[in-house]
Amino acid sequence: MNYLVAYISKTGTTEEIAKRIAKLLEERGDTAQAMPISTIGELSGYDRIILGSPVNGMKVLPEFDAFCKEKALASRASKDLFMVSYIFEKGRPMWKKALQKEKTRLSELLGARSAEIFGGRIDKEFPGFARFIFGTPKNLPLDIRNWEAVEAWAKNL
Repeated sequence: MNYLVAYISKTGTTEEIAKRIAKLLEERGDTAQAMPISTIGELSGYDRIILGSPVNGMKVLPEFDAFCKEKALASRASKDLFMVSYIFEKGRPMWKKALQKEKTRLSELLGARSAEIFGGRIDKEFPGFARFIFGTPKNLPLDIRNWEAVEAWAKNL
């Protein structure tokens, strides 16, 4: 199988997850490339495309959404989706619901075979008002990525 892990990343968090997924696919004997969407031209030649984006304002980044609609949707390759959100696992239920809705929207648009939301990383602790709004606990680690969950998902692709 020939995989493309196409991602957009603002802080490097989504990029690190994308590269880990590509590495795991290669370790099992497949061909895999992790590339930022801004560098991707033609999508032909890939058997499966894994698309990844951070979440901002409970939505994927606009550039990622456009890439999915304009390029990925036109590809005949199978598609999978992952999103990265710091508040998904530890935030208020209303935010989780909004993130699930965005995941469902994109999954249905792409006809994704699988879709997942992974915990993310932030550079500094949320101020008190942001913790209150999002419902995240005080002293939550800045990096809440669950690498076992990422690896388990990648192994099932």
